Amino acid sequence: MMKVANAEEMQELDRKAIETYRIPGMILMENAGRGAAEVISNTFPDIHKKKIAIIAGKGNNGEMGL
Repeated sequence: MMKVANAEEMQELDRKAIETYRIPGMILMENAGRGAAEVISNTFPDIHKKKIAIIAGKGNNGEMGL
């Protein structure tokens, strides 16, 4: 079973990854973007034939919608 983190839990996980495991925030964002792209590509194999829009909120990682 997969656990989905809420905003507060995700902030703590990010902080721990950066401070404890010394993973730069930029690497965390790159990995998240790569993972999202992989899931989208696997779910919609013909996505390259379509126009898509990415909508991101104003939260701390809004740049992930770029």
